[in-house]
Amino acid sequence: MVKHYFTNDSNLSDELNIIKEEINGISYRFYTDSGVFSKSRVDFGSVLLIKVLIEHLDGEGTFLDLGSGYGPIGIVVKRNFPKITVHQTDINEKAVILASKNSELNKVTTKCYQSDGFSNIKEAFDVISLNPPIRIGKQGVFALYDGVYNNLKEGGKCFIVIRKQQGALSHLEYLKKLFKTTEVVRKSKGYYVIFMQK
Repeated sequence: MVKHYFTNDSNLSDELNIIKEEINGISYRFYTDSGVFSKSRVDFGSVLLIKVLIEHLDGEGTFLDLGSGYGPIGIVVKRNFPKITVHQTDINEKAVILASKNSELNKVTTKCYQSDGFSNIKEAFDVISLNPPIRIGKQGVFALYDGVYNNLKEGGKCFIVIRKQQGALSHLEYLKKLFKTTEVVRKSKGYYVIFMQK
């Protein structure tokens, strides 16, 4: 049976590794392992999302890196905006442990905890970012979008990245029904970064 990064499987063998990434001129190191998303490098979509976040965040408030994996998005946000309070959550307990270790490795402080979607999230945020787990199916991802809306403060912002071939346009139409503002703010190599405001 194939195991996926969006499940919580304690039986996966360990293949701990360190990868190096340079993002916007800053060098980072990340522990990765078997059973986590994009373990050999930070995926292109996440890097694109990170660059858009750096351009658009105002440097304060609360930020949720939903489905954080081993943590690159939240860690880069915290490194660039030290006053932002960063939460990093994932259904995958191994990913959460790695995100915590990677925060220490990159000398930033983030709050890392396990959550299936919003099940363990008890507050509303100024900004939420998401690289959605497409393989859980469209209805599962749309349910996450509902959760994003419900867990944003009034006027709060969300940024997601999704490939056109993975249904970006149908996702965009669904998001337009939820949010006051919805627009594509970046396109690159078939990836769309979509901005929403509540």
